[in-house]
Amino acid sequence: MRKIVLGYVIMIFIPVLAFGYHYYSQIYGNLTQQFVESRQKILEQAYANLKTDFARIQSVHRVLQYNPYLTDYLDGVYESDADSIYALTRYILPLNTQSMFANPEIESIVIYKMKDRVLPITNLFRDRSMLDPQTEQTVSSLKAGQGKWLRADPAASDPDLIYYQYIYNTQITERIGLLEIRVRKSLIHNFYAAAGVEGSWRALLLSGQGDPLTNEAPALDKKTLRLLQADDRKFFINRQTIVNQLKLEPLDVRVIVTGQVGDVFRSVKKKEIVLVTMIVLLLIALSIAYYLLASTITKRILRLARHMRTLNDNNLRQLTVKNGKFEKDEIGFLIVTYNAMVRRMDELVNNVHRAEMRNKEAAYQVLQAQIKPHFLYNTLETIRMVAEANDDKEVADISFWFGKLMRYSLSSAREETVLAKEIEMVSFYMNIHKMRLQSRLTFEIQVALDAERLACPRFLLQPLIENAIVHGASAVLRPVHISLQARETESEITIDVTDSGNGIKPEKLLALRERLSRHDEPRKAEERVGVGLKNVNERVKSFFGGESRLEILSESGKGTCLRIIIVKRKVADMPFA
Repeated sequence: MRKIVLGYVIMIFIPVLAFGYHYYSQIYGNLTQQFVESRQKILEQAYANLKTDFARIQSVHRVLQYNPYLTDYLDGVYESDADSIYALTRYILPLNTQSMFANPEIESIVIYKMKDRVLPITNLFRDRSMLDPQTEQTVSSLKAGQGKWLRADPAASDPDLIYYQYIYNTQITERIGLLEIRVRKSLIHNFYAAAGVEGSWRALLLSGQGDPLTNEAPALDKKTLRLLQADDRKFFINRQTIVNQLKLEPLDVRVIVTGQVGDVFRSVKKKEIVLVTMIVLLLIALSIAYYLLASTITKRILRLARHMRTLNDNNLRQLTVKNGKFEKDEIGFLIVTYNAMVRRMDELVNNVHRAEMRNKEAAYQVLQAQIKPHFLYNTLETIRMVAEANDDKEVADISFWFGKLMRYSLSSAREETVLAKEIEMVSFYMNIHKMRLQSRLTFEIQVALDAERLACPRFLLQPLIENAIVHGASAVLRPVHISLQARETESEITIDVTDSGNGIKPEKLLALRERLSRHDEPRKAEERVGVGLKNVNERVKSFFGGESRLEILSESGKGTCLRIIIVKRKVADMPFA
């Protein structure tokens, strides 16, 4: 029954839910994508209108710049106050009134005069000293024909805007005034309204790098802010938040318009109930069909399973069918085959009993075989204890080292160990040969890596040490030094076994290297030399893989170095213990 339920979940329940979820996600995703794209187009159209308004307001500067009475007034051409007042009232003030009438968004127009002899008659002209120093520093780099928009309140999402541009003399060679046009909030409000910022929709300003500039910025969650800072997309949806953005180049800021998906797609949410109802009805219909189909098949399988659970060594009866006939389908064939199997099992019971007796005999023989190495360990331990009792340290040490080597070689069933254990066994092996060769042999071991964590094959180093003793130390009468060094870099691990013996002749060294590079087994009798090295080379390649290998470095008369190079793989693939 568990399998039937599992089949129902896998074949009916999960596919129906997956289909419904996928279908809903596709519709919902398409609708949200289309909506966000349309919102972006509305925002871009609103920005196009805003740029038109900016250009219209900036045109006030051209009207003033090319008015000769205004430029003469700011340049101090008029020698008497009467001439200045006449030019102001006759030609300049009407021009100012006309500019403000044509642009209702303008709150005020002020010109900061650059020359002291200019008469400041009305609030239209102010002395340069009244200009904010920070603002003056900001606009000081403007060139002729360039203007700059500033926000009066940087912390507000709908600030008053101020436009600055210098007025030059008629030859455009000298600055004679700084035009300041203050624009009411209605300009930004109209832009937001055209961009669809109403109801639950919010607008805020960010810097070019995505840093919050307004008081409303904390309303955005941290993930949305990170996306705004790291992503250049014009629009995206973060969970339930719709984000449209656009750069306002005149203000050097980014405007962000946000809204909630749930507030936009309330009608879609209502349709979820209809979709869920359809999925439930479809699930019920498929469940009934599945039950009717499964019940016709599973009843006989369940009857066979119940009969199989009753079988044991004392009950090997066959399955019988009520009508005495087997249906000629797969299940009927299974029951017939099962009955034949039960008959055969009944015949083999005695054979199984005899096989168990033979297994017990084999286990006894295995137990006898285990006695032999334990007897050897105990004998070596007894020799060591007797040597220590007789104060014979050399015999005690040799017994201890040899016992360790024998236990390492005979007791473990695993074919791998760690490098630290291999180095420890090599030190025991070298100590025994040091006791035999005395002053003719010296050795050292230097390990510059974490040998406890590096897995390796058993008896990887012992053949190399044996080769160094047989062909290095034992082949000459002078003292020979053998060193074992293990180190690692970022890309590989190197293990060197070096002796100061006679080395290898060039032609023999070439033959050995060629033999290591071949994959075939040696056939000639003289090729038996180097079999141990070839075996080590094959084990290194098989265990560590990649470009790992054994190399032979030697110079005739100066000694030999047997080098194991283990090329590091990925961290997950390195053979650590």
